Amino acid sequence: MDELVIEVERRGSTGKGANRKLRREGLIPAVVYGGKDKESVAVALDRHTVTELLRQEKGRNTVFLLKMKGTKQERHAMVRDAQIDPLTRQYAHLDFIRVIKGQRLKVEIPIVVEGEAAGVKVGGFLDWVGRTVHIECAAEAIPESFRVDVTNLELGHHIAAADLPLPEGVRLLDDPRKMIVTVKTHAKEVEEAKPAEAAAAGEEATEPEVIKRGKAVEEGSGDAE
Repeated sequence: MDELVIEVERRGSTGKGANRKLRREGLIPAVVYGGKDKESVAVALDRHTVTELLRQEKGRNTVFLLKMKGTKQERHAMVRDAQIDPLTRQYAHLDFIRVIKGQRLKVEIPIVVEGEAAGVKVGGFLDWVGRTVHIECAAEAIPESFRVDVTNLELGHHIAAADLPLPEGVRLLDDPRKMIVTVKTHAKEVEEAKPAEAAAAGEEATEPEVIKRGKAVEEGSGDAE
């Protein structure tokens, strides 16, 4: 299990006033709960340190080692929920859930697309529909991301969740048919093709009508004579 350490300190008081004071001091109020320990512990941690760690590719899927300041207590935990300040866009509060090695977790993993699709090179465009997938795996085996190579993806072809290279022990929770990425034709090209086809069909349809009219004129002329 990755040992990304975050030092936390137990909060003496809680509530809006106490939390605002912590934020002014550059700290984030948080709570740690779950696991075999039934007790929920209110803690505070350094905003800068946590923000930098959560900006890494694995982000909130990272298993952290939380060490209680001034004690020998330590627990592995993951971020279960995060509150963001709508004005500053900084973390306002974090919920950590304790995890243990071997514990199976349900997580959301980002998709990373690599390469230039063959279909794009001939005029199509890449439609990246599925940005994440949900999986279940052991806490210590959570992948940072799933990388999808689209180099050989032709026009009109797609990659679904079932096509992802899942490591051993990882179970897909999403519908296997869930679309991840596809190469499409530009809508303008399709729209331009339709009138052209309609015009060609119209010309073919009117041709017999002209012939019939010609026959009618000839027959009419004979009657007059």
